[in-house]
Amino acid sequence: MRHLLKNARLICPTQKRDETGWLLIEGEVIAETGTGTAGQDVTADKVTDCTGQIIGPGFVDMRVQSGYPGAEHLETLDSLLQAAAAGGLSTIVLLPSTTPVMDTAAMIDSLQLRARGIGGPKVRCYGAMTKDLEQEQMAELGLMSKAGAVGFASGTMSVQSALSMRRIMTYAQMLDKPVIHHCEDYSLSEQGDMNEGETSTRLGLLGTPALAETIILERDIQLAELTGVRYHASHVSTAGAVEIVRRAKQRGVTISADTAPPYFMLNEVAVSGYDTRAKLTPPLRREKDRIAIVEGLADGTIDAIASDHVPVNPDMKNQPFTLASSGASGLETLFVLTAKLVHGGQLSWLQAFNLLSTRPSQLLGLDCGSLQPGAPADIVKIDPHAASVIHSQGFHSLSRITPFDGQPCEGQVTGLWVNGQAYLSTAD
Repeated sequence: MRHLLKNARLICPTQKRDETGWLLIEGEVIAETGTGTAGQDVTADKVTDCTGQIIGPGFVDMRVQSGYPGAEHLETLDSLLQAAAAGGLSTIVLLPSTTPVMDTAAMIDSLQLRARGIGGPKVRCYGAMTKDLEQEQMAELGLMSKAGAVGFASGTMSVQSALSMRRIMTYAQMLDKPVIHHCEDYSLSEQGDMNEGETSTRLGLLGTPALAETIILERDIQLAELTGVRYHASHVSTAGAVEIVRRAKQRGVTISADTAPPYFMLNEVAVSGYDTRAKLTPPLRREKDRIAIVEGLADGTIDAIASDHVPVNPDMKNQPFTLASSGASGLETLFVLTAKLVHGGQLSWLQAFNLLSTRPSQLLGLDCGSLQPGAPADIVKIDPHAASVIHSQGFHSLSRITPFDGQPCEGQVTGLWVNGQAYLSTAD
């Protein structure tokens, strides 16, 4: 089938393209694109007028926690993929912290096979760095790589041993796979409920210092320089981390980083009322940290924006702040919150698509993130000015906890194609 999308604003970071034009989907790939109006020689079985809409490469989420397997009461694979589609995501990459842990080739094979049977957004997986994520014995990195692992991660666990991390990086470099790491020094952050500072003191809560993030990040960068591995720092949240990444890139270290919407939209004041929806890992930081994250996104220091989606049991959120679980739903708010930076003038649409799609795809060696002819037809259509309000009870995800409930937004996903197949009712 040939499907023509006409009169659209086409945005493609790989081509540095932001112009009015048309795009032709044929089967599973992008057959042709062009500027202005499609000529009479461009024939199609179906034509969609996209006047006022943006067409770009489908979003790629680098950091998603799945409830399946082991915690389907929090999130099934079906609900996860429905939520991803609603958020305009054509590919999601799952963390290995499932039950059982994704530390074998068989686990990765099984999960990806199950996802293909459901259909919708593509599912890729990280392999666990260590067996059972217990930081004692390195997992079977080579076998997981052959099974399709796009990199090696540790979920929200941070590898404390420098020797273990050096060995993991050495093997990952040999396999040409990135190491994706959550940076946290547990000796500094243990029992911390929120960011350390005046607000934590006023609320009587134990604080986690920014140093807990930066000290591990500094160590990892030195090890990355030593081993030559492609190193990626996950959900950076502090001004110090942004500056460390910036300096490392200037030295030529092969390093990248992502952050998540809470860290550029909120600061520690969000927990002032002991609101457990804002209890996250890492914690929300100071306003100067939030500003530094926005600046890092704008100048390219931070390479990607991920949802950091973590399904949470509502009963474990309805607890005193110290006892409450960390985490929040993020798949269905990823785009609309990033769009706030565009409408606020901090980012362009070209930068936003680069952060949400093209750069994550490049970092993980995926074949998406582009509107070039011949590329997979993984495409998102958005109305950049549609007004909406975040209502968590309307989420497709079974996890309906978000610190952004009730937030007004500008911009809405109106269509999604994965390998040329429409997965939203508005993707007519």
